[in-house]
Order: sequence, then structure tokens, then C-alpha cells
Amino acid sequence: CLLRGVAPNVERGEMKGQRRHLPATSPAPLPPCPPPGVRKCGYLRKQKHGHKRFFVLRPARLEYYESEKKWRSKSTAPKRTIVLDACLNIHKRADAKHKHLIALYTRDEYFALAAESEPEQEAWYQAITELLHESQAAALGSPRHQSHLASCEDFSYGPPGCRPPPAPAAYREVWQVTLKPKGLGQSRNLTGVHRLCLAARTVGLVRLNCDRPCVTLQLMNIRRCGHSDSFFFMELGRSASTGPGELWMQADDSVVAQNIHETILEAMKALRELVEFRPRSKSQSSSSSSGGAATTVAVNAGALSPLGGQVATHSGGSLALGHSSSLGPKLTT
Repeated sequence: CLLRGVAPNVERGEMKGQRRHLPATSPAPLPPCPPPGVRKCGYLRKQKHGHKRFFVLRPARLEYYESEKKWRSKSTAPKRTIVLDACLNIHKRADAKHKHLIALYTRDEYFALAAESEPEQEAWYQAITELLHESQAAALGSPRHQSHLASCEDFSYGPPGCRPPPAPAAYREVWQVTLKPKGLGQSRNLTGVHRLCLAARTVGLVRLNCDRPCVTLQLMNIRRCGHSDSFFFMELGRSASTGPGELWMQADDSVVAQNIHETILEAMKALRELVEFRPRSKSQSSSSSSGGAATTVAVNAGALSPLGGQVATHSGGSLALGHSSSLGPKLTT
């Protein structure tokens, strides 16, 4: 009887002891899979006002709602829809207020979303980029797209062979800038909102509602570039399609202007190294040995902006023999 009375207590004690050793918290449940027809969804903030909205990414479009509840109710239309094949490009960005932006450049506007963290930014960027490439590949061959390209050929400086292809995949970086009526901006009537598009060897200016650049500049024709506050400028040489002079443009803030400066400068340096280490032909070698012009590299201590303030500048150096690349002191190499 005693054993019968003790055994249940022992079993209950062992069970209690086992319960004490159970983990305090259970593993977090996996996030629910998106519904059919949805690649990704979640909350992001709009760049301008910081409002939190629920975004839904579908194969052909990106849309957002005021909240997830209104989206799931299926009785409310989205507050905004962006068709992916209307996008010129997409990039990860940062400005003075937001560190993790996803920027979409359509033909007529710039739309940016702010993520809470870098992994979240990367996840949205990859998802949108994949769908963007799929959508653009399908749209490039359509008759409507071809007629739109023809309507945008208003004018262009330089020979057609210097223009980069209009496909957005050809652009490494895209920024929205406002060209100022200074220097070439005034003399060439290049003012207002444009997209500054960086490719491997060129930088182009694309007007709103167009796919092709109205101006294409070779990186080797940029004598120097710099930034002052939210302004970025390029000094162009005689061989540039616009002729010699300066182009001044304004970005959203100083962080974006500095990013433009550093990115274009890095592209100029990479192209210069590629040209310098490329084997020269026999005709080039003979002209160089017979007293041809030497390559020059500029040393710039900075310049005063015509808009006021000190400018941080860097020279690209000459990328071709016989062409000086600066207005300042030179070192002959």
C-alpha cells in the first residue's frame, strides 16, 4: 500500500522536474508565405514624409495601402501603384535622414522607400530588381515601347555612336538632379530636372518622360568634378560633346551630392587605369618616342563655386595622349 501510494507521487515529481527543464520560450513562428500572385509584402516608410505604409510587390507592379488590414480586406483600392516596366532603374540609396533607401526612377518621377535595416533593404531591392528585369525584358520588344523611344529623340550632342544603349541595365547608377543655369547649363539650355545616368564609359543626362539621354558625355572628357553642399559639378574639356565648360546640378542634399562625386570619380579612375595599362599599338609607341605630347595629371587644391562656398574637387587626369586635362598646375609624367 505504501509503495502504491508513493509511486504516483514519484511519477508526478519526475514529470514536474521534466517540466522545469523545458525551454522558457518556443521558437518564433515563421512568417506567413505571401498569397498567390504576391512576391513580397510588408511595411516600409515613404521617404518624403516618413509615413509608414503597407507595400505589396506583384510580378508587374508595386502598390501600397494605408495598412495591412485594409489590404487583406480586399475592399480597398491601393493608394498608389507603380508599374515596373515604367521604371528606368532601381538603386539602394542613403540621404541625411534615411540610411536604407530603395529608390525607383520612373520616366516622370523619383520614388523612394525607407527600410528599417540593411537586410530588409537588401531583400526588397533584390525582389524588385528581379521583377524589374523580367518586366523590362518583356517590354523592350513591344511596338509601344519602340514608338516611345522614337518620340524622345529630340536632340543630342555628339555622334550617335557615343550614346549608350537606352536599356536601363546599361546604367550602373542613376541619380535625380536639377541642372542649374550656370555655364553649359545656360549656354546649352540644359536646365531643370534630369536623371544623371552613369555607365561603364559614359555619363548621360536623361530628361523626364524619356528613355534616351539628351546629352552623353565620355568619362575621359571630364577634366575634374567636385561637390559643394548639395551641388555637384563637372568641368568638361574641348572634346566633350557639349564643348568645354562646367555643368552644375543640385541633388537632394549634401550626402547625395558627395555620393555622386565619389562614384563618378571612382569610375573615372577605373577607366583611366584601364586605358593606361592597355597595350599600345606600334604607331602610338613610335609617336611617343619621337617627342609626342606627354600625358598630364592635374593637381587641384580646390575651387570656389560660382554658387558660393568652397568646392571639394578631384581631377580625372588625361586619358588620351596629347590632351591636357586641367586648367590648374600640371605634373608631367
